[in-house]
Amino acid sequence: MKAVVLARRIFAAWYVRSAADIIRERASLPAVKAIEQDAAWKSIDISAELKRVAGSDSHFGYRTISQVLPLAYGWTGDLKTAQQLVAAKAHASRLPCAGTQVPVLALVDYISEYTNGHPGLIHGGMTAIIAHSSMSLVAALNTPRSAGAVVSRSLNMDYRSPIRTGQYVKIYAWIYKRGPGEMAAAVHFYSPSGQMLVEAVSYLDIVEQN
Repeated sequence: MKAVVLARRIFAAWYVRSAADIIRERASLPAVKAIEQDAAWKSIDISAELKRVAGSDSHFGYRTISQVLPLAYGWTGDLKTAQQLVAAKAHASRLPCAGTQVPVLALVDYISEYTNGHPGLIHGGMTAIIAHSSMSLVAALNTPRSAGAVVSRSLNMDYRSPIRTGQYVKIYAWIYKRGPGEMAAAVHFYSPSGQMLVEAVSYLDIVEQN
């Protein structure tokens, strides 16, 4: 029995899904269906938004590895409900703040087999790239392009539980503090069952472009 379990784990660690498989499977996930059935979530064309704010959709750091950009949705409902989306897991001082066009950004992503460190587990550095990209994107969505470019000043990661490659994750990213020329963002990663996997925060600056 142990040999069978080990063989299954090895196969799962090295099996690589095609982009077509990822897109098809992802559309049927309960998390995706729940978001798309809620009128308060608005689908975001992530490729178009990245090109708008960064000039290229390759700005989403791991695009060249996963080959499939995540599904993205922006919350259009009231701020109180947006805060309730993350309140159970977020510190009271890190709830979505007022004055944002997109109070919460939801992403549903596939953890590519090419991101592994140990076989079957995502490399911690790749997790940080996804977290950083998600927070940078929600910051950019809440910053007029005329104001300048969003750049990270710091990134703090709290790895709660290992993330297996070959699985899907739901990500919430939001701005919890903002001031002249700066803001603070937070991100949570969840497993399909709702388990918290990662929590991270980042301080970002808005830099004027010449």
